[in-house]
Amino acid sequence: MGLTTDQPSRQQEPFASAPERRLAAVADLGLLERVGDPVLTALTRLARAVTGADSAGVHIFDAESQHRVAAAGAPLEAHPAQDAMCRLVVEGGRAIVTPDATADRRFDYSSFTRDAEAPVRFYASLPLHSGGGVVVGTLCAFDGEARELSEDQVAHLQDIAQLVCAHLDLMRVASDLGRAAQLDPLTGAVNRVIFDDRLAQALARRRRRDTTVLAAVIDLDDFKAINDTHGHGRGDAALQWVAQRLHDCVRAEDTVGRLGGDEFGVVAEVSGGDPARLLQRLRGAAAGFEPALTLSVGAVVADDGDDVDTILERADQAMYADKVHRKRSRAPGAR
Repeated sequence: MGLTTDQPSRQQEPFASAPERRLAAVADLGLLERVGDPVLTALTRLARAVTGADSAGVHIFDAESQHRVAAAGAPLEAHPAQDAMCRLVVEGGRAIVTPDATADRRFDYSSFTRDAEAPVRFYASLPLHSGGGVVVGTLCAFDGEARELSEDQVAHLQDIAQLVCAHLDLMRVASDLGRAAQLDPLTGAVNRVIFDDRLAQALARRRRRDTTVLAAVIDLDDFKAINDTHGHGRGDAALQWVAQRLHDCVRAEDTVGRLGGDEFGVVAEVSGGDPARLLQRLRGAAAGFEPALTLSVGAVVADDGDDVDTILERADQAMYADKVHRKRSRAPGAR
């Protein structure tokens, strides 16, 4: 049976029409960092048994590659997306089942069918959806022998694809819940528990690799006056503004945390003259907010004897020293 068919009971959105949504859905899954998921692996074994194929895999597509993230009878590996046979399934949002792909002109572009020693002949691939119907990859069964599938076999393969999609949805929900447990719900900065853990990891890397770790404590000056004068809604907006600006000051691999109340923390692994430049950027993180808002910032570079508590204590002391210094500089008669 050679066919191109829709997978039933799933809203379809072809890969090519929504690359940003697809990439966002792949990121939400976090599957590229969890290759070899046991449930997906078991489902690939079932797909291989149903079809009689030598190999089966779950393929997830990012911007550049097809990633085989679970498999039976095939290695876990990545392959350029433009050469991958499953690209057609992801782009079209439709299943393709063909008894001999080497005789199917749709696959003339792919090195898999042009391999002189071991071409892919039997090929059955169904689209996988996650995140509101976005196609993120395929369930694929394949081998080097031509073969026909019965209608029942195709139906069973579609059932397995539905199970894969259901598991992907569960993984996405679990990932969302995991992120929610790590984040402060108001500002989107990580919470204190996660911040301390990220700082501990950075200090451990410093000891292993001799990196430079900067820890900063940032406090919103006179925050109570904003709440009292302009209302708690404006106070919340101030916290959200500062959190976003702090994120803008650092790299994606650095950490911004809400330590409590109107106090934030930053952990960054820096080099050379970067500590001074980063400190300058952090000081300007409140600029542009109305009413005018200023920050007190204390930043220190980790010493050999520092643990999480000691480095944060030193950063906290530096922050209070900064607050006192600036208050004195604004006092009448100050030079």
